[in-house]
Amino acid sequence: MSNEFDNTNVEEVADRIKGEKAKTRKGNLILKKREGEYQERSKNCLFICSNKRTEILKNLMHDVYIIQKPYTCYMPKLHPQLVNITDKIDKLVEICIHNACSFFFSIFSTKKNPSRFILGRLYNNKILDYYTFCLLSFIPMNIFPFSKEILFSTKPIVIIQGSYFNMNENTKYLKNILFDFFKHKNVDSFAKNSLQRLIVITAYEYAGQSLSRKFVKTSDPNQEIEQNKEIEQNKEIEQNKEIEQNKEIEQNKEIEQNKEIEQNKEIEQNKEIKQSKEIKQKRHKSKYVMSFRQYIFKKEIYQNETENDNPKLEEVGPRFEFTLESSQIPNYNLFQEAIKKHDIHPKKKEKKIKTDELGHDIKRVYVQKQDFNKLHTKHSNFFKKSKKIGKKNKETAQ
Repeated sequence: MSNEFDNTNVEEVADRIKGEKAKTRKGNLILKKREGEYQERSKNCLFICSNKRTEILKNLMHDVYIIQKPYTCYMPKLHPQLVNITDKIDKLVEICIHNACSFFFSIFSTKKNPSRFILGRLYNNKILDYYTFCLLSFIPMNIFPFSKEILFSTKPIVIIQGSYFNMNENTKYLKNILFDFFKHKNVDSFAKNSLQRLIVITAYEYAGQSLSRKFVKTSDPNQEIEQNKEIEQNKEIEQNKEIEQNKEIEQNKEIEQNKEIEQNKEIEQNKEIKQSKEIKQKRHKSKYVMSFRQYIFKKEIYQNETENDNPKLEEVGPRFEFTLESSQIPNYNLFQEAIKKHDIHPKKKEKKIKTDELGHDIKRVYVQKQDFNKLHTKHSNFFKKSKKIGKKNKETAQ
């Protein structure tokens, strides 16, 4: 027997059920969970490794996992099915749906793309956007002495600064996802004593000198050509002297040497072209660098009565720097649907209802005056019989 739901999607089945009413109480609860929510819950994040990684990336993922607790799903083991993870985003989406996660943070490292990590998010069980980053430097949380004093379940203050985040649409969406990821849980209000953490993400531009020191190490091609010409001239002079003695041998040598020189020139030219292309690409990619810092507020901030005093901060870690390698920005219409806030219709106020301090509703009920002659009780038939007997006795007495 072939099942009619084999070739259908789970979302299509849910769409069919939306128009129907549930027959049981449990079915009604399931349908309510599938409906949209006016207030968004705190988002869970999936931390997962690909088939290859390094120890630095593993420590980075563990520190970010500690920051995001308790809204996490941690999978630190290697997953061989996630080879070329950038081409297998669909599998990550399936794992996120299975674990009820809206974010995913994955790490991978290859020869062509070393020390990379991906950050992405979902909307309505579909991929919204994701970004791949290159890790430049990393200092773990264990090195910082104040890291043990912090409570990572608290909500942090997030500051994202730099003109880089307002350059184009890609960087604006990047700022949105970084804030959405590190803001932790959704809270309507908070007290001053609950503020404990500060996360700062800054984007700055590399200076030209640092790039030249790291990447640009090429020589002038004109100098190399002149040196090669001088070497060739010296060789020709020596060869002319030897030609008089052995003409046949020298002719063969000249032919072989010319071939080798031409091959070497072509190889050097190709190398220079490749190096120049790589340098341009690296300059274009690593022009802007983002840094992550996390600080803790000292206890003195809660004792100060003046608001103008600057609070004292201590770095907690982790500290790392990264650059944006590639990105897939969300569709405009889908993004507008995701950030849309629906208007909540206020409930109609019911008259003559008050709530006490404990939250109980107290209602006023007006009852008409009772007529005790028309009082009905459980044994009303007995009274009817007694009334009939009383009338008969009166008639007989008359």
